Amino acid sequence: MLRCKEENVFFERLFQHKKIAAVKHPKSIEKAVMLKDQISAVFLLTGNIMSVKKYVDLLKNEGIPVFVHIEKIGGISMDNEGLDFVANYVRPLGIVSTKPNLIAKARKRKLMTIQRIFMIDTEVYDHVLHIVEQHQPDLIEIMPSRLPQVIRELSQKVHVPLITGGLLSEKAHAVEALENGAVGVSTSNIDVWKADLSMKEDVQKVTS
Repeated sequence: MLRCKEENVFFERLFQHKKIAAVKHPKSIEKAVMLKDQISAVFLLTGNIMSVKKYVDLLKNEGIPVFVHIEKIGGISMDNEGLDFVANYVRPLGIVSTKPNLIAKARKRKLMTIQRIFMIDTEVYDHVLHIVEQHQPDLIEIMPSRLPQVIRELSQKVHVPLITGGLLSEKAHAVEALENGAVGVSTSNIDVWKADLSMKEDVQKVTS
């Protein structure tokens, strides 16, 4: 029940702010806290097995939904034990991963899941629908963000919310992604965290 409430809070924040702070350095955590009323959530891409819980707890105590990019956290194994550690001890809202098998295992542990996909060629593009259908992530993240046509086409084909990130260096890039079907953007650019991404027409709310 608590997890369901936390998920609802995340989606409400996502559709309101449309920006997810990708935190790549510990010093950026303080910036994310300062801007907590302007961002939807944090993707944690820094830390190690000794520090990650401290970072997650700090952000959660500020009311910020936190997703751990599990491959970016030093010392955490990419297996059942590593996921048990994240789910039962670190206790973020969810994980971000490029590995579909981790998405499936994390779902069994009641973690929200975000499948990050690097759109490097048409083979990957053609495989996206299969990944979504087979592993059922809560969201997918298309990288990089500077692919408006791809974002537009996939947002019309997949049945889960689509976010995007990577190479997103200014507000105009974020707005373009939103106008082409993304429901949010992830970025480490603090200027974008601060930006008002209001559009002429709000992005249509996707119910989970």
